[in-house]
Amino acid sequence: DAEAALGLSRAGAALYFRAPEELEQLLVPGICSALGSAFAGVYPGDGKPRGEIETFISGRGHVTGWHTDFQHNFTIQLRGSKTWRFKRGPVEHNIRALTPHYNSRSNYEQQMKLHLMSDPLSPAYKPPDAFFADAEEVTVTAGSVLYHPAGMWHHVECTSDNSVSINVSLTCATWADLVGDAIRQLLWASPALRAPVVGIAGELQRARRAAEAALCEARRRASALTADDLLPPAMVEADRPPRRVNVATSRLGANVAVRPADRFRFSRLAVIVQLPQGRRAASHEASSSSSCGSDDEADFDRELDGGSSTHQATGETEPRGRPVGAGARRLYALHVNFGNEDVASWLRLRLVVSQPFLAAMEWLRNRHLAVRRMEEAWASSRGAAPSLGFFAARELLNAATPRASDGAVVAKEGRRAAARWTRVARLLRVLCHCGYLQKLRAAGPNGPQKGARRAVAKRRAAASDRRRRDGPEARLRRQRRQ
Repeated sequence: DAEAALGLSRAGAALYFRAPEELEQLLVPGICSALGSAFAGVYPGDGKPRGEIETFISGRGHVTGWHTDFQHNFTIQLRGSKTWRFKRGPVEHNIRALTPHYNSRSNYEQQMKLHLMSDPLSPAYKPPDAFFADAEEVTVTAGSVLYHPAGMWHHVECTSDNSVSINVSLTCATWADLVGDAIRQLLWASPALRAPVVGIAGELQRARRAAEAALCEARRRASALTADDLLPPAMVEADRPPRRVNVATSRLGANVAVRPADRFRFSRLAVIVQLPQGRRAASHEASSSSSCGSDDEADFDRELDGGSSTHQATGETEPRGRPVGAGARRLYALHVNFGNEDVASWLRLRLVVSQPFLAAMEWLRNRHLAVRRMEEAWASSRGAAPSLGFFAARELLNAATPRASDGAVVAKEGRRAAARWTRVARLLRVLCHCGYLQKLRAAGPNGPQKGARRAVAKRRAAASDRRRRDGPEARLRRQRRQ
């Protein structure tokens, strides 16, 4: 209410309110991008910027007492002047603020429980006044920009009439957010950990045995997580990944060399969902939760009917001259890391897959499900799961090759082998870049499995040497020599 705000300001009140959303959409993503925050600058799912802009209007003599913030702050002084005083705070990268100037009971309790967990050596809600005696002082005037990190004690006094400033507050995602969601997603895969906690009232020992079993299962699953699972290349690009990727024309992952003998595995945090087709399905998707990142119906139909891709076309054609990617299409959604309460994905892309790629895509999805089933079967038997998820690029190439029934067809297919391999390699590059697949690093000239076998053989040989050196016969020989 602009009229009410103007009346309050004329009466001498200090005003504090959110800036227009248009300004937040302009400044918050830009600053996050300049800081190199990549995916951490937006919320999972809806992709909204992780920050806000507050507007402060105050008069001479207005004071905001000592407190800390949990955001990183960029203050822009638009009119008038203010004097800031700073003192290093007790907690680095604090989760919540300390606001003695706003000391409600619920506010105090929430802040203190997190503060005591973060810094048990500094239990005070506010240090004594003597602590701030040597605080640094900065005066800002119109046109000044001031940055102060999260966790800094600061005190602000307005030193002019009609001071106006805006504060850009950033709350980028933390490593705890990213890793915590990933581990939770892995735990959801366990039937034992999905089970509700019931039947433990009054049964302390039984409850603790169940909790210990749950912890063992959680440690086993969390230990399989890798940095490659957490951070596919698409998540750490300077520019935000595209919402839609046409596999036939995309240049994603173009710098990755792919050979038929190369081996790949499936990410532990990624799934691919085939989306329903047709206008009714598109309408249903457009009305779904924003956490899925849905687009409108027109975009859906454009993609399936051969609309433009978000990436530059390659100019490639099929052997008969038809552009790569022409013809019937299917739409898939790729999700990475969605282990949060809203089931919102940290990375979500829509993949437009044309007819020549469909056989390879379906083979990958079926292979992924088979791997998951085998891993769960091994887990239920309490055994160590073998390396079930590996496959060679040539296996995918074979799956994408039509089965020939006579020599004439084989010859015809032979002329198309190069084009087919180009498509398979492109699909592998795109899916590696987007986090569904990971190319395995070679463990030696004979590949990862033989490298692993050599490592096992070395360990066995070392164990045999120890037995010969420390076994009964060795001890007897030493006794004879003595």
